[in-house]
Amino acid sequence: MFGLAGQKTVEPCETVAVSELDGWPVSRGPSPLGRFEVERLGDQDRTDVDLHKDRGLDLTPAERLRRRTNRRWMVGLAVGSILLLGAALLVSAIETSREPNGPSISAPAGYQVVKDGYFSYVVPKSWSTNQAYTDQAGDVDTSGTSGWAGQHIDYLLHAPTLQATPPAALQAFGQPAPSPFTLTQGHEITVKGASVAFEYRASRPGGFHAVVVHAWSSATDVELWLMVDAPAAQSSVILNSLAA
Repeated sequence: MFGLAGQKTVEPCETVAVSELDGWPVSRGPSPLGRFEVERLGDQDRTDVDLHKDRGLDLTPAERLRRRTNRRWMVGLAVGSILLLGAALLVSAIETSREPNGPSISAPAGYQVVKDGYFSYVVPKSWSTNQAYTDQAGDVDTSGTSGWAGQHIDYLLHAPTLQATPPAALQAFGQPAPSPFTLTQGHEITVKGASVAFEYRASRPGGFHAVVVHAWSSATDVELWLMVDAPAAQSSVILNSLAA
């Protein structure tokens, strides 16, 4: 167009909103220069889904490969975790099955079974575990108003002999403080399942008397020292029930 004085008047260019250019997202809106203004956004900052929506096209081969690779990695991770969990559970089950449980014995009326994993015996049902004399090192004390039974177990790689020295733990059972005692009348006895067993009488000044049994099993290389302070009838039931 021509204006006044024969000068040509140039109208502003019309801006065009371009949505795509060769698959590139572009900025939209008028350009101050009246020209197309194309701005490529960094693909590395956009997800495959964003690019797919902007283009309105299917995923590129590279994007499909990346998605398949990600899926394979996630599936592999999940399967690996399941296999590791299964292996851990299997090992735990095997170890649990290997843990000793002690022989199975029957308790007569009024009695209950005590098991340490290697030996078993019965005590009066009214007795309970005395935590003051029980620990994780093989010492267990079961007691009640009528008496108590204290035991100590340990590994021993050879058969014991008569007059073997008892463990210091036996000095504490039934006492406010560890107190030495004397063993007499030692003789060999038979304990079901044990390879060797001996019986003694324990005494202390002041009238203390108890029965002590020392038993050992070659199958497990474990020895038991069992001290019982109870009326004769109860002591007889407890000691006769002992089995390895």
